[in-house]
Amino acid sequence: MFLALVEIYESKRWPTDLSKRFDPIDVLNYAIDELGHTQAELAELLKSRPRASEILSRRRPLTVDMIHKISEAWKIPADLLVRPYRIERAA
Repeated sequence: MFLALVEIYESKRWPTDLSKRFDPIDVLNYAIDELGHTQAELAELLKSRPRASEILSRRRPLTVDMIHKISEAWKIPADLLVRPYRIERAA
């Protein structure tokens, strides 16, 4: 019984399924904050500063073409960018 409680606690405290802990925008923000990339680089990849801003603010979804460009340029596995995530719709 004690072992089962420990396993439940650990699975909630430190989930091994990382997809529940972050989404593609979190991955992009991590790449910008921790890996030395910039929003300007993202804008250059997407060929649009406003589009990069819309992506990072969750107002525009990533397209397959965008995911491919980002994955290739920043060496981020595409499967981390393909996951569903919430988009903020304008009121």
